[in-house]
Amino acid sequence: MGQAKVDPTLPEAPLPHRRVLLLFPGYETIQDPTTPVATLRTRQKFEMAYRKTFDPSFLIESAMFAGFDQVANYGPQYGPGAGPFAERFGYNAANLASTFLFTDAVLPTVFKQDPRYFRKGSGSFASRLWWCFRSELVAYSDQGKQMPNVANMLGFGMSTALSNAYSPDSSITFPKTMERYGVKVGVSFGLNVMREFGGTNRAENY
Repeated sequence: MGQAKVDPTLPEAPLPHRRVLLLFPGYETIQDPTTPVATLRTRQKFEMAYRKTFDPSFLIESAMFAGFDQVANYGPQYGPGAGPFAERFGYNAANLASTFLFTDAVLPTVFKQDPRYFRKGSGSFASRLWWCFRSELVAYSDQGKQMPNVANMLGFGMSTALSNAYSPDSSITFPKTMERYGVKVGVSFGLNVMREFGGTNRAENY
């Protein structure tokens, strides 16, 4: 179907300095679905997680999630007001950082998996939407073979479990933990939709 794959015989290529929708880092998006790409080295996987965590958009994302939690009274119950908003901001920042570390760097290295999103780029809307969901379950190995997306499925679980260490006691229950896990999966799917249909807007040097 003309889908780009990982080719371990290609020479190492630098991470692209791109943005999705002018805001989110595009390091992990393979834009061209027809051209094979080189295997990511371990150093590059950790570099991707590092750059996403220390990118200006990280603060924006953390504030957006904190604002949603505050308005919807969702997530750890810190209460109303500016002080609880700051706590929610810290919670979401730590949550995002651990998610990036586990899903982009640690687990892809352990399981020799490529953490990038490979755009389908063509076909019907329904087929591309299905591709976004399928990508949550299926990934490429460093050798270019399809494999279960262990890094996402296990990484979301690990970061969610870790978040219990800095959540109020009232929020540390199995149902609420699983609810937060489900939200991570949903957000990841939504980001896939952005990567698939939003494309990459521009290159940057930084």
